[in-house]
Amino acid sequence: MNQPDQSPSEQPKKKNCIEMLQNILDGDASAEEKRDFVEKHLDVCMPCYKKYHLEMSIRELLKSKCGNHKAPVEIIENIKNLINTNTPR
Repeated sequence: MNQPDQSPSEQPKKKNCIEMLQNILDGDASAEEKRDFVEKHLDVCMPCYKKYHLEMSIRELLKSKCGNHKAPVEIIENIKNLINTNTPR
């Protein structure tokens, strides 16, 4: 369902914005795509600006609270073994 302030032609733009934003946050966008989106698009699109900064804040908080813990070696080895066992060859 369209929001009242969006025309049907704006829906694909919104979808593209969300996809690009997610690619940037996941590290899947090129450096040029990220630079263009952050420097140009975020200046004119408040919903993307807010979402970008909220996501970055959450990620930084999680990194600061959870980033210094290493998984036990046994767990890492178990995961690797499960992957190797369940991967078709």
